[in-house]
Amino acid sequence: MGPFCQSCGMPLTKPEDFGTTADGLRQNDYCHYCFQDGTFTQPVITLAQMIERVIPYTAQATGMSEAEARKLTEETLPRLKRWQ
Repeated sequence: MGPFCQSCGMPLTKPEDFGTTADGLRQNDYCHYCFQDGTFTQPVITLAQMIERVIPYTAQATGMSEAEARKLTEETLPRLKRWQ
């Protein structure tokens, strides 16, 4: 598996998936939903809020039930760089 966003866990598979620095360059740690122009798009979101936000997308992208997606998300997101 390739790189994934260190904030929400989204797989980063295409160049347009990546966030950008203040100079407009690719930011390798975060997706474009979480990080644009050198800053987080939601700088005050909590880990708990991010988990709730990500669960439906995880379920849809993987075909998991919402309960399975919740378990995976709750296990994965706290380990990501942003939440350390």
